[in-house]
Amino acid sequence: MTQKLELVREAKLHRLLPGKSKGSRLEASGVALLDDKAALVIFDNLNQIAHIDLSLKRHRSNGWRPAPSLGMGFEDITIDDETGRVLCLIESLEDGDGHLRAFVTEYDDEGHYVRCTRLDTRFEKENKGFEGLEHVWRARHEFLYALHEANHSKGARRRGGRVDVFARAADGGWKESHWIDLPKKAQFEDYAAMSYRFGQIAVVSQESARLWTARIDEKARSVVEGSSAVYRFPSKSYGNVEGIAWLTPDTLVAVSDRVKSNQPCRCAEKDQSIHVFRIPKD
Repeated sequence: MTQKLELVREAKLHRLLPGKSKGSRLEASGVALLDDKAALVIFDNLNQIAHIDLSLKRHRSNGWRPAPSLGMGFEDITIDDETGRVLCLIESLEDGDGHLRAFVTEYDDEGHYVRCTRLDTRFEKENKGFEGLEHVWRARHEFLYALHEANHSKGARRRGGRVDVFARAADGGWKESHWIDLPKKAQFEDYAAMSYRFGQIAVVSQESARLWTARIDEKARSVVEGSSAVYRFPSKSYGNVEGIAWLTPDTLVAVSDRVKSNQPCRCAEKDQSIHVFRIPKD
């Protein structure tokens, strides 16, 4: 049987953030770690970034920073570990040429707006764009890893996911580099979030209610054969996980979106929350 993730701790976001109450809409969609003590969380419905202490208790450092952007809300967030720069993903917008593309908004380590640049990948549908984003330094070069949900192959249409990789361009934007196909074991009903750290990748599916992990061979630009593992969440109430980040090689921080009207009532127990999960030992 698929192993179950172990819950370490969790909390409703409104209990942690100043100015929010039980009725607040906090449609969490992405999380990134400043260090092992604090996280940044972004939302589908807000142009703000939340700073949250990972004790998941009310803390004086918990708060908000503005995040001006092209659209309303973000799909994911990642941090440049060397400069502290924050990068937020806009899943898809209609570009000047009429095609749907993702955009990445960047802020410096003090939260000031720097730039907003596009990723050249074209999408067929507005809600089938990039679902996850990770910033990586490799051999003094910058890369963005973006989780592409579906229908990305040329010619015949197919389900499944892949990670599109972009390199920093001379003009400050991003140019296509390569991609990493996700194996059959990770071909879920949908893709909601991704994290890549410690040489390993994690991908979340809401509809399949599963987490897939594996190691990446950067030279071969592929998943290491035999390294894949799939885990289920601690209960069926975790139906809205939409952001994930590695805290340690066996621990992840996750955030959950608002429950949808067509979901079971039990999903409201864990929605609009932040969670810490541990991968069980074999």
